[in-house]
Amino acid sequence: MSVNFLADYFGIRKNKIPHEFDSRFDDESLCRKCGRCCYGSIHYRGRLMIIRELPCRYLAPMDEHSSLCAIYDHRQEHALWCQKVSRESVSNGLFPKDCPYVRGIKGYHGKIYPAPEEAERFYGWLKKIFSDQPRPEYLSEFHWAAFREKLQLKS
Repeated sequence: MSVNFLADYFGIRKNKIPHEFDSRFDDESLCRKCGRCCYGSIHYRGRLMIIRELPCRYLAPMDEHSSLCAIYDHRQEHALWCQKVSRESVSNGLFPKDCPYVRGIKGYHGKIYPAPEEAERFYGWLKKIFSDQPRPEYLSEFHWAAFREKLQLKS
């Protein structure tokens, strides 16, 4: 069963990407280094929600608005989970709506943070989802432990 089938089955929206945007995907100068594409996310109520507590183990915060990949030049060899900017990753909504790579794509839906008023419900739902899950490879042990603590799950 393909990922697209599951997305359609569960009502997960795929973005339609006009071909004129393809040339952007190789232009690394467009990246603002916000790091939002480097956080774990999950589909929740029809949207791809960023989980702030689940950054990639190689994401190195520079200040409150920017982050850098500590292994950027070698990420495809060492971080097999890392997604390049591509037609597929954009179609899957892995970038926030204000990302320069996707700006102007009509109807684009990308990663978002949960709204403050839904955070409690979202984290309650995450508690059920992650209650018996092993640590994903992309996470450091520190961030996994902190996430489980936030969800009030036993280590």
